[in-house]
Amino acid sequence: MNKKLLWTISLFVICCITIIWTVCNFAGVNLPDTAVRIMGILDLCAIPILIYSSINRKQ
Repeated sequence: MNKKLLWTISLFVICCITIIWTVCNFAGVNLPDTAVRIMGILDLCAIPILIYSSINRKQ
């Protein structure tokens, strides 16, 4: 897979999760525990991919 595409997808996933959490927090909406855990796991998986692809893009 192209490193730039991998970087873009992982950044997009992190941004979407952050926006969802922020909007729900400001709106006072409590997300179900399952949704919070799934988004947390996705976030934890996307961060190392973002780091890996960022380092490889620089080389």
